[in-house]
Amino acid sequence: MQSILKKTVVGLVSAVLALAANAQTPATFPAGPVTILSGFAAGGPTDVAARLAAKVLSDGFKDPVVVDTRAGANGLISIQALKRAKADGHTLLAVTAGMMTITPAVKANAGYDPIKDFTPIAIVGEFPFVLVARNGFPADDVAGLVDFAKKNPGKVNYGSAGIGSSNHLAGEWFNSMAKISMEHVPYKGDAPAIGDLLADRLDVYFLTPSLAMPQAAAGKLKVLGVASTAPTPLAAGVKDVVAKTVPGFHMGSWIGIVGPAGMPRDVVKKLNAAINERLKQPQYLQSLASIGQDPVAVTPEQFAARIQKELGVWTKVATDAKISVE
Repeated sequence: MQSILKKTVVGLVSAVLALAANAQTPATFPAGPVTILSGFAAGGPTDVAARLAAKVLSDGFKDPVVVDTRAGANGLISIQALKRAKADGHTLLAVTAGMMTITPAVKANAGYDPIKDFTPIAIVGEFPFVLVARNGFPADDVAGLVDFAKKNPGKVNYGSAGIGSSNHLAGEWFNSMAKISMEHVPYKGDAPAIGDLLADRLDVYFLTPSLAMPQAAAGKLKVLGVASTAPTPLAAGVKDVVAKTVPGFHMGSWIGIVGPAGMPRDVVKKLNAAINERLKQPQYLQSLASIGQDPVAVTPEQFAARIQKELGVWTKVATDAKISVE
């Protein structure tokens, strides 16, 4: 009986200590510098977003928040570094929608599990793709494109930044939902594809607003519609949304902050609140706009659900279209 009582007391004391430690987390975190890993080259959108998140958090915490660039292998080097880190919130990672929902959908051995290996914290910014066409293309809006493609099967092509890229999957999803069959033309990045659009050698392309809108403003290509649920300031003046013609279609990308799997719930909530609340301030909104991003405030649960949903969509698109990369 004494042995059982002793074990019970020890168990209760351990539980109380664990609860006390968890309750103290917000007050004691951070207990030292916080590092945000960035898996892409300095100056790019992901790196800029990581530095913006670091600035936002630094303004709210007494301890410094720094960015550690670990570029290479399409972000995998930074992911591996995060997986080795303690799950205490002092090491975080800036991730893209491509890293979390597209690469795992098209690559059988991505080297990580986007659901099990991370703790979603917050989204920093997002943008919708803009559906553009060469100036000589016979349609001027999304409805015209779909109608022309249906009447001329196999005669419309769309470009992408490469097999398995986000705009490749966008094109295949658009094909499926619109019930058309545009031909895919893969390029080695956006730049050569834009060159062919401007030269009237490529028909349509899903492009970022920051790349599409200057070319459209210069009269070098035309915008058919924006792949968002509503018009966006990132594509000023574009009123036609793809979903009006193809219900349910919306496609873009986002940059978010995650931590290692198993982070304390209170630390996650503190980080999420700090990012969401301070990103509303004008100076941060301006920085976000400079890299072609709209702000978006979500809870960690909403972020996790978004990753899960988008991963499901792209896995199905990749499977149906037989898209696979090594």
